[in-house]
Amino acid sequence: MLRKKLQSALSAGTLAGLLTIAGSVQAQEAKITRIDPPNWWTGMEHDTVQLLVYGENLAGLEPLFDPPGPTILKTQLGASPNYLFIDVHIKPGVKADNYRLVLRALRNEVSTFFPIMDRAPREGRHQGFNQDDVIYLIVPDRFADGNRANNNVNDAKLYQEYDRSVPGAWHGGDIQGVMDHLSYLDELGVTTLWLTPVLENAGKGSYHGYAATDYYRIDPRFGSNSLYAEFVESAHSLGLKVIFDHVNNHCGVDHVWVKNPPTQTWFNGSLEKHDTDGHNLPAVHDPYAAPGELEKMRRFWFVDQMPDLNQEDRYVARYLIQQTLWWIEHSGIDGIREDTYPYSDEEFGVQWVRAILREYPAFNVTGESWGATAFTALFQKGCRLPRSFNSELPSVIDFGFMMAMERYLKGQEGLLAIYQRLSEDYFFGNPNNLVSLLGNHDTPRPIFIAEGNTGRYRVALHILLTTRGIPQLFYGEELGMMGGESHVLLRQDFPGGFPDDSRSAFNASGRTEAENAMFTYMQDLLRLRARHAALRHGELRHVRPDWDGGYYAYGRYHESGNILSVVNGSEKAQQVPFRFLVPLLGNAESRGKGDAVMLRNLRTGQSLPFAPGDVLPLDAYQAELYEILR
Repeated sequence: MLRKKLQSALSAGTLAGLLTIAGSVQAQEAKITRIDPPNWWTGMEHDTVQLLVYGENLAGLEPLFDPPGPTILKTQLGASPNYLFIDVHIKPGVKADNYRLVLRALRNEVSTFFPIMDRAPREGRHQGFNQDDVIYLIVPDRFADGNRANNNVNDAKLYQEYDRSVPGAWHGGDIQGVMDHLSYLDELGVTTLWLTPVLENAGKGSYHGYAATDYYRIDPRFGSNSLYAEFVESAHSLGLKVIFDHVNNHCGVDHVWVKNPPTQTWFNGSLEKHDTDGHNLPAVHDPYAAPGELEKMRRFWFVDQMPDLNQEDRYVARYLIQQTLWWIEHSGIDGIREDTYPYSDEEFGVQWVRAILREYPAFNVTGESWGATAFTALFQKGCRLPRSFNSELPSVIDFGFMMAMERYLKGQEGLLAIYQRLSEDYFFGNPNNLVSLLGNHDTPRPIFIAEGNTGRYRVALHILLTTRGIPQLFYGEELGMMGGESHVLLRQDFPGGFPDDSRSAFNASGRTEAENAMFTYMQDLLRLRARHAALRHGELRHVRPDWDGGYYAYGRYHESGNILSVVNGSEKAQQVPFRFLVPLLGNAESRGKGDAVMLRNLRTGQSLPFAPGDVLPLDAYQAELYEILR
């Protein structure tokens, strides 16, 4: 065939003809550049995997495995000859091996390896997270630099911008830095670590991790895939769990898909034509939404640098589900925080959660769903409100709680705001599985909101760590770190996490007097929470504060004991009368009868009788926990 083409070109007497044929022949040479996922495992519930093969001239090639083992069910060429989808069944009995995947045509053959591995023992992995836990959120780039050698890496794909003097640049923090300070986190008393995304983000200003350019690679400025797995194992050895921050909704504009998508409908819109004005979450439930409003919200790009993935494309959906399962199995993580959960296709969200929990029944997944209480509740499984869609998300982040706390911290409202927010828990399917917070990597820090008022900040911490739900702290909150209003300023570097720092707040000797006081306050609360099951699992009952919201009280009731929390949220001393606390005193049978009780202060250990006519004196911004004794 080649000889005939050459003879035809020569007879035509044209050099252009020769060049065209030479180019055509060269173009037929197949090439494989990568394969996603890079491996799979035996014994998985998800035993049929769709491989996405990247390369050149993949059309017309037939796949086979050498040695035989996995079964090839189906192949489908992508939107161009640069992609090939291959459905593979790893049936029971297939042995772990480094299988060679061969793509073959009559005179063309190319191959790569697809390892199938035995699963690691499950003990101590994929534990989930719950009310027994306290989450500590870390922006790795701003926490600690454990490996200076990876601050500038030799990788032309990555935009290099390491400069600690520039707030929006990379500052050098990494996974090794977090590992180096696990003992500090254990000493503080948190139980679960949530790192903002650590996958490769090649673009400018992407230290935050939310614009992935490779879904199967840890950014080399953070470390490596193997180091991340080692980090999880090290955390587990100290009894700490790990949450993986995941993004189904969008990728980064520098991803190879953007200019050459695997399917024609891989994205909502294109680089040249897309909508960036769709931040309209109420469209999910708005009974008056004009036609197209919901669709616009689902399909817009957050910013030009974050192309919106189309989960209605079945290839995109399978890719994201498999990628999620791959990271869980590879690393042994215990939970997932899903970014921008409501913006993805709702039916995909159901299938994604089901796939995770079918494979890892003890796992937990929490979703970011900004908004007031009723809106957030729509996205948790078992929501008590009518809704036009299903959600099987076990947990959501309680932004309504955060907003109420923000109003209190600003001095706009008293503790009545917190009472009113908690009274709305009837919207949720499971309030105990909500992630409660004072702030995170997207909001000004609570001490900044309170304009430095440490009294109000301590009150907020007390309530956060002793009421229902799963508390989440943001790195540096244990120091009263101030930060600033913008994203880059609130994500300030942790003192002592970087080689050139003049002091280290990881040690008491390197902290200021105010930082040590705040650290001790939080540590004491965390120890009390860990010591008393009632503060984690106890039934919650509270009484409504006065309109000025000066003081607030609630009880946590558990078979192991009953605990009373009394909080003065005002700047003046208060005397809390016995009659106000009567509904909370005693056990389930005696509460509300007005009988005298004995209270033991959990902080001081002192006991005091408390009877009709007595008062509990509280200084300004004082909060106390009492064990209720008969």
